Amino acid sequence: MKALRILAGHQAREQIAQHGLQPALFDRFIAASGGPKWLPLAALDRHLLTRWVPQAQPMELLGTSSGGWRCAALCHPQPEAAHRRLQQAYINQRYEQYPSEQEVRDNCLGIIEALVAEVGLAALLAQPTRTLNLIACRWKGMRNHSRPRQMANLGLTALVNLISRSGLELLWERWLFSAGGAAFEPLGGLTTHPARLTPANLEAALLATGSIPMLSPGELDIDGARPGRYMDGGITDYHLDFPVLGQGKLVLYPHFNPFVLPGWFDKSLSWRRAGANLSNVVLLVPSPEFVASLPGARIPDRGDFKRYDNEQRIALWNRCCLQGQALVNGFQQAVAEGQRVEIEKLD
Repeated sequence: MKALRILAGHQAREQIAQHGLQPALFDRFIAASGGPKWLPLAALDRHLLTRWVPQAQPMELLGTSSGGWRCAALCHPQPEAAHRRLQQAYINQRYEQYPSEQEVRDNCLGIIEALVAEVGLAALLAQPTRTLNLIACRWKGMRNHSRPRQMANLGLTALVNLISRSGLELLWERWLFSAGGAAFEPLGGLTTHPARLTPANLEAALLATGSIPMLSPGELDIDGARPGRYMDGGITDYHLDFPVLGQGKLVLYPHFNPFVLPGWFDKSLSWRRAGANLSNVVLLVPSPEFVASLPGARIPDRGDFKRYDNEQRIALWNRCCLQGQALVNGFQQAVAEGQRVEIEKLD
C-alpha cells in the first residue's frame, strides 16, 4: 500500500526536481483546522519537525484551531514529548452527555495544560529556531453570545461568504498572534490584525483559536488585541490559503485533504478551492488506500463524539494514530527517492 501522496505547487515541484526533498528547502510549517482529522498525521508531524528538519534550522509555524495546538507542541523545548501529550490529551476527552460551552472550554484548557506541562507557557515562545503563529477570529458585536444570536450571526456569515469571501470582514476580524517572526507577514487576502504572542496571552490565544461557535464560549479581551470575543481561527482560515505562502522558501503542509479551502464556510463551495497561492507549498496527504485502512475506512472527525461512546472512540482514535506510522514510512521512502520522487500537481 502506498500510504502517502505528495502534492506541490509549481515552484516547489521545480525545486524538488532539482534537489529532491531536502529540509533546507523549507522555512515554514502550517497546520489546518479540522478537529480530530489531524490524528493520523500526528506521527508525521513529529517526524518532520523533530527528526527530519534539524533543530538548528529556523522554522516558523502557523496554525488554526487544533492545527495551532500542533504547532504549539512543536515549539515546545521538548517537542516530541509535548506533541505526544497533546495527542493523548486530545484523544482522551470525555463527554457523558452533550456538553455545555464551559465544559468544552475546561476540556480544552486541560489539553493545553497537558501540552505545556511543567515548563510554562513562556518556554513555547523562547525557542530560538521555532517561532509560533496562531490565528483567531474576533467576532464583531458578539460580547453577548446567546445561542439564538450565535445561530443568526452564523447564518448571516454563511450568506455573506457565499456572495463574497471578503464579506466575512463585516462580521469577523482575522487576528494573527505571532511570537515575532516575519515569514507570514503580510498574510494577504483578508485584512489581518497583528498582535504579539506573550506569556500573558498565549493560553487565551490557544483557547480562542480552538473555540468553535455554538460549542465553546471563546475568549474575551485577549491581552494585546482589540477588546471583544475571539473564536476559532478556522472561521476565516480553515485550510490556510494565503498569498504570502507563494513567497520565500517552501512550506511544509501535512494535511488530511488533497485540496485546500480558504475558510470554514467554504466547505461546500468547491469553486473556492485554492491554487493560486500554493506555488511554494508541499502538501503531504494520506492516500485513499491508507484512509480505507483506517477504522471505519475514514479519517476521524468531530462526529465520532456522537457515533461512539467514549471508550470506543478513544480506542479507534488510538488505532488511527498508530497506523499513522505508515505515513512516516512513506515520507522516508520519498526522501530516499531523491529527484525521482513522484509529486502530484497542487496548483
